[in-house]
Amino acid sequence: MRDIFSGDFERVVVDSRAVYEAIKGYLDETAPDLLDRLELHQGALPIFEEYRVTEQLHKALERKVWLPSGGSLVIDRTEAMTVIDVNTGKFTGKGGNLEETVFKNNIEAAEEVARQLRLRDIGGIIVIDFIDMIDPKNQQELLRTLKRAPSRDKTRSQVFEVSNLGLVEMTRKKVSEGLLDAFSEPCPNCEGRGIVLTHEID
Repeated sequence: MRDIFSGDFERVVVDSRAVYEAIKGYLDETAPDLLDRLELHQGALPIFEEYRVTEQLHKALERKVWLPSGGSLVIDRTEAMTVIDVNTGKFTGKGGNLEETVFKNNIEAAEEVARQLRLRDIGGIIVIDFIDMIDPKNQQELLRTLKRAPSRDKTRSQVFEVSNLGLVEMTRKKVSEGLLDAFSEPCPNCEGRGIVLTHEID
């Protein structure tokens, strides 16, 4: 409440009377102008179901993220970094202009990448493999979009230029363990490798 809650928020909804009273007491002393934005949830459904939080958590833990136009992001974590691959998928655009189609898909992907980094609380080194574009103006516009997109993110990030291999590197300050670590545990069979070995080595 001290570090994040501000006038930018429409409201804070809690489902515990004790927590509600504790927050109310804190706001009484420090920010009484925000008291009217505090709400005690008393609906028939549990709070996470009422506001579809559980559904969004499940989506945020999936490897593939669909973009509105039909393209997708594939998000993979390694020990050293997070790698994001951008695909056009079913998005073919109009008029048969491949560069324009790729550019639109990449812009949409850049905005969704920023959202996913914030939602999943991904920190450290992030490498994004956008679809190759020929026009340097499109590349610069993509970088500008990627730099603008995290404006709502309170965690500091930095975006670097497109590399010779067509990759965009960025960093985001690591604040917490991240969503995936918070809601998962290592697989006892593959120990985090993502594969199960089926043949004994002689």
